[in-house]
Amino acid sequence: MSSIEKIAAKKLLWVAPLAGAIAAGINSVLFLIGSAIGLVDESVLVPGMNTPITIGPVIMSSFIPSLIAGLVLGVMNYFLNKPFKVFRVVALVLLILSFANPFMGIPGIPLGMGLWLNVMHVVVAGTVVYCFGRFTAKA
Repeated sequence: MSSIEKIAAKKLLWVAPLAGAIAAGINSVLFLIGSAIGLVDESVLVPGMNTPITIGPVIMSSFIPSLIAGLVLGVMNYFLNKPFKVFRVVALVLLILSFANPFMGIPGIPLGMGLWLNVMHVVVAGTVVYCFGRFTAKA
């Protein structure tokens, strides 16, 4: 994957939704497992919604960032000689920054739940980087 120069940007039109669907599927299973074993605490309310985290926001929070990532990589492909190399660095930095999100954005979140949500962040980032690298390389 590190030898990718320019990518086949038109493939992002199907690869980004594919990556989003895969990440949403995996994270839905993780959410259900987390709920079953008590890591997802229904007493913790999402600010602004005042409801517990449900599978709907998990799916949307997996799918939409994948589409945005596809747009970002497409723009990088237009401006950069090695867009995928830069994209991977940006994805890693954003993943690391996202680890603070559950703890800063959801007051009173238990440590286990925050870490479980961070595992879901890793799933999205990993799926996006893998799918984009695997399916957008020019032949």
